[in-house]
Amino acid sequence: MRATTHKTIRDLSRQRSQVIAVGVTIMLGVMLYVASAGAFLNLKASYGDIYDRLHFADFVATGGDAAAVASAAQAAGATEATTRTQFDPPFLIDGTELIGRVVGVPTGTQPTVDGLDVQTGTYLAASATDAVLLERHAAETFSLAVGDTLKVFVQGSWHTVTVQGIVSSPEYVWPARSAQEPLADSHSFAVIFVPETTAQAWAGTGPNQALVLLPPDASAAVSSGVEQAMRTAGAIDVVAQAQQASNATLGLDLAGFKEMSAAFPFLFLTAAAIASYVLLARRILMERPVIGTLMAAGTRKGRLLWHYLSQGLAIGLIGAIVGVVLGALVTGPITTAYTSAIGVPETIVNQHPQHIVVGLLVGALVGLLGATAPALMAARTAPAEAMRSASPVNRPGWWSRLVARLRWLPVSTRMALRDVVRSRRRTGATMLGTVLALILILASVGMMTSMAHGMTTQFTLISREDATVTMDASVAGADQQLAALPDVTTVEPTVVGQVTAIFDGNSYTTTLQGFEPTTVMHGFRAPDGQWLTLPADGVFVGVSLAHTLHATVGDTITLATETGSTQVQLAGLVSEPMGTGIYSTNATAAGIVSKSGVATYLVKFVDGTDRTAMRNEVTQLPGVAAYTDARALAATIDQYLGLFWAFVGVMIILGAILSFTVIFVTMAVNIVERTNELATLRAAGVPLRRIAGALATENLLATVLGIPFGLVVGVISANAFLTSFNSDIFQFQLVLDWWVLPVASVGVLLAAAVSQWPAIRAVRKIDVARVVRERAT
Repeated sequence: MRATTHKTIRDLSRQRSQVIAVGVTIMLGVMLYVASAGAFLNLKASYGDIYDRLHFADFVATGGDAAAVASAAQAAGATEATTRTQFDPPFLIDGTELIGRVVGVPTGTQPTVDGLDVQTGTYLAASATDAVLLERHAAETFSLAVGDTLKVFVQGSWHTVTVQGIVSSPEYVWPARSAQEPLADSHSFAVIFVPETTAQAWAGTGPNQALVLLPPDASAAVSSGVEQAMRTAGAIDVVAQAQQASNATLGLDLAGFKEMSAAFPFLFLTAAAIASYVLLARRILMERPVIGTLMAAGTRKGRLLWHYLSQGLAIGLIGAIVGVVLGALVTGPITTAYTSAIGVPETIVNQHPQHIVVGLLVGALVGLLGATAPALMAARTAPAEAMRSASPVNRPGWWSRLVARLRWLPVSTRMALRDVVRSRRRTGATMLGTVLALILILASVGMMTSMAHGMTTQFTLISREDATVTMDASVAGADQQLAALPDVTTVEPTVVGQVTAIFDGNSYTTTLQGFEPTTVMHGFRAPDGQWLTLPADGVFVGVSLAHTLHATVGDTITLATETGSTQVQLAGLVSEPMGTGIYSTNATAAGIVSKSGVATYLVKFVDGTDRTAMRNEVTQLPGVAAYTDARALAATIDQYLGLFWAFVGVMIILGAILSFTVIFVTMAVNIVERTNELATLRAAGVPLRRIAGALATENLLATVLGIPFGLVVGVISANAFLTSFNSDIFQFQLVLDWWVLPVASVGVLLAAAVSQWPAIRAVRKIDVARVVRERAT
């Protein structure tokens, strides 16, 4: 074994605690990458398998002559186009009233577009009349099984139907009613699939939707051509697969997961490269006499360069090997946890060799990058200059002279203040480690607090009702019955209907909701934060909807329904964390949306009302067709964001570990680099406590200097991460509670303080006699 190889093994062994710390940081970064990237692909594969197997529609067109629209789509290049009837009547399931959804399907054979996966029971037979297929989320919520019954309110009366099968649908992998209602009370929405003839009879109309499949490798031109053909044929709105409510909601969650799966490993690997650089750079400065001796003895520069590069490579490879193994082991559990939390019916777990290869290469590259600058520094060292002293002596600068005059300060404090500026590389490395730790912590905590604040804003300041009650419009005095209940404080009528907003060739299907002019049930917040009052004429629209339509305040937009279209003025913009709705007075809304035979009321309760008891009490009133508990959304939101909260929690913990690791490596290397200086102080009789105090003061001061930079960059990073989640479904703004920045700063300082303990142990273990002998030789 060559001498330099012996030296490599010895050097890594001597600094094994620092080497382990760097290796662990690389391991965590690689593990996060392999696990999160693998889970992301597994989730896409799980969704993709359902979509492909059940022929998920590429386009769904609503309105116009559905048959003519389907024919136009096929003529423009679609491989399959079918029609169906869909509408949303009240349901009565096990004593619970809700607004459900009826979807028409062919009997005897599966739909060629948007097929159904029968989990239990059987598909609808050709002779089916009162049999239905129930979507699995509703079956789980209401504990229904094959053979159970439910009621559908159509044509002025309740019709009893029997569940013949429990099915999964590609349209409802996540049970979103619409893009504006991606998250809802699980007891307020259910989907049944009925024979198409039954759906048409109940709705009293012909098919109102056309579903289209494109060729597998359809070009953008073909896709655009099919969409345009459907619009030309009379379709009021055309929704692409990417914008379909369920798929868009899941896609948004996946997009955020993808962002975090790339960004957080990058932070860890960057920190590892910095720690590796600090470890080797400071050792090279300490080993200058050894390097000079080796080069004077004839050691080639290339050999010396490889000597230090191999140390970084060894650390990187070992960390990467452990990281890819752990990452591969946890990929499956992460995927399964996500699909279980969301309720995806099928989970595909594959290992992805490309991620393992990339993880190994990245780990090795990080080690090499951390070692490159120190290795080049060593190879360029002049032997004669290197052999003069252990490290170059910098002449005192203005700061050192200023600190020296502060004789009222203890000597240890003056030493710490001097060394902060004297060793700029050491101070810079500590500051950079602090910045990286704060980026990770603030990015995680910032997303968590911002989403929590957004939910609070949505359900306390904007949507202020406690429940929405839908009743038969023919029942007289319905609002008086609601107001007479003991725990009800306010009842307001509201007009709700689906419309398609059209402007300048752009369209977007959403919900139009009307309120009383002086409503207390809904707040209308402008983008600048001001609270608005409903206009007597015209509508408010969400900011993202205005952007989609390319419309501005004052423009005249068209609101189309199945019965006609109306032109209204865009009177103002509103900013809401969830959804993209359109708002007006009840009078305006009533002139736009079609009459449905039901009346809807918004209700507020006394604080502390038993919501379960209130649901039971309200649903017993005559004529009640549906009841939605606004606050029950919290459970659905927690389900949707459950894995996200867990991921953020893990990132916060790992941020603390990252902070500790980088600072620990820096501190430990400081001790090794300053062995001679510290041994001299010990030999001169300076107490260990004073030496430890000087070191701790210097290190903590460098950490404090890095905190302002870390806070600024951390806030910017948190905003960037949060922005990646925003879409027409969610619009979150960065909100950091007052305690976030102070707590993050204190947390990093505590990590720095804890890392002093192993450093002080290293000072205590310095062999003064050995150091003196080495200096004498």
